[in-house]
Amino acid sequence: MSVSAQAQEIPSTTEVLTLDQAISLAQTNNRQIKMTKQGVLSANDQILAARTQRYPQFNVQLTGGALLSPVSVSFPEGAFGTIGPIPIPASNVLVTTNPKFTGTGTIEAYQPLSQLYNIHLNIEALKVSKKLVEEQLRQQRQQITNSVKDAYYSLLQTQSALDAAVDNVKALREIDRTTDEYLKEKTVLPYQSTGVKAQLAQAELQVVTLEDTLQSQKENLNVLMARDVRTDFRVDAVPEELPEETDLEAARQKALDNRSEIRQAKIKIDQAVYNRRIEKAQYLPQVGIQYLFFQPFAIQGLPSSINTLAVNFKWDLYDWGYKKHLMDEKQRSIEQSELNLTETQSQVAVDLGSHFRKLREARANVKVAQLAQQAEKEKLQVTLEQYKQKATLLTNALSEQATMTQANATYLQALSSFWTARSDFEKALGED
Repeated sequence: MSVSAQAQEIPSTTEVLTLDQAISLAQTNNRQIKMTKQGVLSANDQILAARTQRYPQFNVQLTGGALLSPVSVSFPEGAFGTIGPIPIPASNVLVTTNPKFTGTGTIEAYQPLSQLYNIHLNIEALKVSKKLVEEQLRQQRQQITNSVKDAYYSLLQTQSALDAAVDNVKALREIDRTTDEYLKEKTVLPYQSTGVKAQLAQAELQVVTLEDTLQSQKENLNVLMARDVRTDFRVDAVPEELPEETDLEAARQKALDNRSEIRQAKIKIDQAVYNRRIEKAQYLPQVGIQYLFFQPFAIQGLPSSINTLAVNFKWDLYDWGYKKHLMDEKQRSIEQSELNLTETQSQVAVDLGSHFRKLREARANVKVAQLAQQAEKEKLQVTLEQYKQKATLLTNALSEQATMTQANATYLQALSSFWTARSDFEKALGED
């Protein structure tokens, strides 16, 4: 029996699902991945929205209403000077508006100039944020992949346990058959035969329990792949050894390149840098071109329309160190992000090394348990044959059967530890 376990004997019409196929189906169909993808689309929409700020901004404003009381303006005699001896106006004049409906319309267009640099920085910062969301999507994909591997390895482990349980039932059935013959010959006592049958029934119950467990694990894997839970399949063997198991430094380098927490830490440094650049851009004056069209409605005495084209300039000459303090805060964020990256890289290296050693120990433990299991299996076959030939007692056969069962349990425990260590090591590598 190999570490990969033997495939369950199922009719050839049943689908053979490899680990790569299971991962591919989960990556394509898993609902959690699809939900996380929406975050990437939202980040892209934010970038597209920010790009529109580069272009001229147009707005129209209409105001309409009626005066609640007349508005009067008085122009005294000679208010506008004189033409020769004649004052303008020649006498006091009172201009009064009627309280009727009036209105104004304003059309404004503004093209930012100096702000284009700030807009560019904002767009680049949003692109970095999008990278972070994409990395979070990648992390979600990795989590689904790891879940699929855990489920797949659990199936292999359960299948190995089921194979051992089936072998146990076969051996007990052979002991039971031989004991029944000896009972007829009255060379064994009835309670001894009943004891064998009780052990056989217990072994058969274990087979049923493992078969039910196997079916539940298949349903869970089907859920991860987002397909009908009733879809039947059988698992295939996986490579017993990973290339990274033989070289710790190569494995560490792969983990440092692939682990999502390291990539996210690097992206957060970029975010902090852009935040500082955006804050620094606040020192620049705001310069833009402004066009204004103004038209009053039903207001006598005012021009029918006014057109202006101007350069808009605004600059905060002194802010009591406000911008400088904010710049210092952004710089500290950069330093903090850099320290976080270094700490994360160290933790990843330590974590990978720990899982590398645990996997190596687990593999060696499986080899020891497997050899012990094989030795007990061969010894049991000899004892059963001796029992058939009446060369040994029933108690010896049952004792050897119990020893074989214990060897199976030890092997399965070692196998369980191996698959756990294998899964943890693959997670530590951070591969897609």
